[in-house]
Amino acid sequence: MKSSRVSTASLTVLAFMSAVVFFVARPYLAGSGLTVRAVAHQWWWEFDYPSLGVKTSNVLYLPSESEVQLELRSADSIHSFWIAGMKKSVDIIPGQAHLLDVLVKSPGELYGNCDSGCGCGTVCMRFRVLISAPSEFQRWAVNEQLRPAEFRPPRAAKTPECALNTAHPGHIKRNSPATRLQQLLDRN
Repeated sequence: MKSSRVSTASLTVLAFMSAVVFFVARPYLAGSGLTVRAVAHQWWWEFDYPSLGVKTSNVLYLPSESEVQLELRSADSIHSFWIAGMKKSVDIIPGQAHLLDVLVKSPGELYGNCDSGCGCGTVCMRFRVLISAPSEFQRWAVNEQLRPAEFRPPRAAKTPECALNTAHPGHIKRNSPATRLQQLLDRN
């Protein structure tokens, strides 16, 4: 006859695994959403996931079928945040946080950029948005947490040519307010 008693070691392992799953799954539990700090730096993006203890550069990872709050900030100058499919970009002013609630529906890949300052939009400060199923996102987050490597921002980038030249093809094709402002400033 088999014993129905569970060993203390088995209970300890089960309790430990439950705690790990709870910690990782916490952002996805009912009533709690994921918050990501998106910080614009000159010529690159930092994405910080405070509840997960993870930071990335130039790639925004999101779980599908979820609500995500983006806390938009600027580290240095006026920037804007735009992802393909958004009606208009959101201006980001240094020293201010702008909260943007996003409903993420399905997995896929999108692109985003800053359309402020240089005005070319399609060339400067591009980033990728990778959206995966919640279970895949959870695996990604656990893998990132377990990595011993620390977050390293991109090396100081040279100012893109388009930011210094309003005759750049990106400016000519895109007649945005930022482009017109930059052209007026360049004339003086």
